[in-house]
Amino acid sequence: MQVFRLIFSGLLLLLLPLNAVAQGDTLQANSQKDNHSLYTGSGYGSNMIYLGSTISRDLPFGYGALSYLIGGELSLTGAAFYLPGLEQSAPSFYSASMAYRHDFNSWFDISAGLSRYMVKPELTDTLFRNFNYADLTLGIDWRILYTELSYGAFVMREPPAYFQVKNSRYFETPSFFKGKATISFGPYANLLFGDLTTASIMEGTELITTTQTLVTPVTISGTSGFGMGQGPGSGQGQGSTGTTTTTTTTTTTTTTEVPTTTTVYSDKFDMIEMEFGVPVSFNLPFMSLEADISYVFPMYSDPLYPGPKGFVVMFSAFLKIF
Repeated sequence: MQVFRLIFSGLLLLLLPLNAVAQGDTLQANSQKDNHSLYTGSGYGSNMIYLGSTISRDLPFGYGALSYLIGGELSLTGAAFYLPGLEQSAPSFYSASMAYRHDFNSWFDISAGLSRYMVKPELTDTLFRNFNYADLTLGIDWRILYTELSYGAFVMREPPAYFQVKNSRYFETPSFFKGKATISFGPYANLLFGDLTTASIMEGTELITTTQTLVTPVTISGTSGFGMGQGPGSGQGQGSTGTTTTTTTTTTTTTTEVPTTTTVYSDKFDMIEMEFGVPVSFNLPFMSLEADISYVFPMYSDPLYPGPKGFVVMFSAFLKIF
């Protein structure tokens, strides 16, 4: 079992969003640590959920990973992820991570890591943009439960922060195949907390006042004339007509009450999702095969960006090269 717990520790940060790594208790503190080890892994999942959202856009995915462990505590891992429903051949995005894990005693351990996810430029609008993520995890073995307390944040100017509480219980069958094979179970329950952006819709009314000025031309018509007289009884006269144009101004003010809708956004730190899963592993000294089925239940409601919900299935294979 030593081989697989080492590789699980090395791939922990890389596969954290997959929730496919069975977290064992600190029995691994008694395992002998190799100075240098190289592992490879591959797998297939129905959906890739990362910190409360799907970064595979609810599409199935496959991955291949390579991890190099130094002293059983420091690991360097690289992986490529494929989305068959989006692209048929080339990987859609990649990841690189560095993780460190140390067991202080039989009941307390600590781990820290830094990872970077890189997506193909032509898929940034479809999937996501490149990002870095760092986390710190404390592990406590209560004998009947193994608890992990993780704090992580995106590496950016105003980093969204996340906090996870994961409780698991590790079971392992007696060895068989001449003492070389075991089957292990690691049921777990995980609570994810983080920054949630909520939108509140406020309805009301607004008074709109409209002022309209109307200028109307007015035309005035008239007659003017003059006359001449000569002698006691004779004379003549002459007259003409004229037109004058002016304007009148009329101002009208109208007040109308109209309904309004305003959206107000606010941020708060709250629970994002709950997840329950049962990974099952078939273990050999040089290889491990694992199946993990989990159920994700979002704790928020957003019609525009709904959280992933339902069953997620994951199959993985790990192989120790040396």
